[in-house]
Amino acid sequence: MEKNVLKELNRQVAAYCDANRITGMLRVTQKDHILFQWNFGYADWENRVPFAENSMFTLYSMSKPFCAMGLLKLKDMRLVALDAHPGHYVPEAADFDPGVTVQQLLMHTSGIPDFEQTENFRQKYAPGCTCKTREHLKLLSKYPSFFPPGTGGMYANVNYVLAALIIENVTSLPYEEYMRREVFEPLGMRHTLVDKKGLYIPSRVKGYALVNGRVTEVEKSLSWMFGAGDLVATVEDVYSLNRAVKHRLLLTPETWDEALIPSPLTQKAMAGCTVSLWHGKYRITHNGGHTGFRTLHIHLPQEDFDIIFLSNCGYGNARNDIAEMVHGAFFGGDRTAEHMEMDTGYI
Repeated sequence: MEKNVLKELNRQVAAYCDANRITGMLRVTQKDHILFQWNFGYADWENRVPFAENSMFTLYSMSKPFCAMGLLKLKDMRLVALDAHPGHYVPEAADFDPGVTVQQLLMHTSGIPDFEQTENFRQKYAPGCTCKTREHLKLLSKYPSFFPPGTGGMYANVNYVLAALIIENVTSLPYEEYMRREVFEPLGMRHTLVDKKGLYIPSRVKGYALVNGRVTEVEKSLSWMFGAGDLVATVEDVYSLNRAVKHRLLLTPETWDEALIPSPLTQKAMAGCTVSLWHGKYRITHNGGHTGFRTLHIHLPQEDFDIIFLSNCGYGNARNDIAEMVHGAFFGGDRTAEHMEMDTGYI
């Protein structure tokens, strides 16, 4: 890669982040070689603490692919059947539509009601509710489905909350312990943690929002994130997703093949990722966003090319815009030609 190309990409990203008050880390990798890495802003604005290699970002929904690998590993061990009803493993889910399957949870085609997308439930139970996740789930199961299972698609955290509860019940281990033993450590993810209220992480990055035009620290959301958006990780640990897919780690080759076939209803695959075309290239991706953070991982397997963007700003469209800048720099073409579907900032 010519130095002037990298210099121009650096200029574009710096100008964009400065104009839009975006902070975070951007890494571009090809064939396990870092082509471009740039940190902009601070992990802690008030104390001017810069980002570091061990900076721990809240991933939010970019946690889902790792949860999916954890569940699919149990499938390979013949401890979980993908065509079984979730209630077979989690009693609190017994009253969801009898046609729902574990596989539909992973592909967001279950149709079951979600905590945040079911307005009545959110208004009734969210403010100050002290219910535990399992109690919330049992209450939610009394609400009607969005559509019959397998007939539509709706991205919903509840699907992965259930996946994490299945893992706990089948293994008799806390979710965080199972994930540490069976996913994080085998993939070499030395820093990744399942976040919880009160958990102290020395290198944790603070999250920010724009309040009356000012960049202001905000508290991250932990509501209904269990399994669906509760990981904190470094940029290097996020890159482990590339290695897992590329080298077919943790799961059998047959399961990986099945796990990367997207549903025509959602473009979501069982691996917890979106699988689709981007600028004519086969792309595996996931993004995350909620209070204080926006994240993105793009893997182009045929080019063995990765983009990881971790931002501690819970606002703006930087994920899409910066990904287009990177694609334009390395592959050419009009960087505004295509836009990826992104979350709304609350999944």
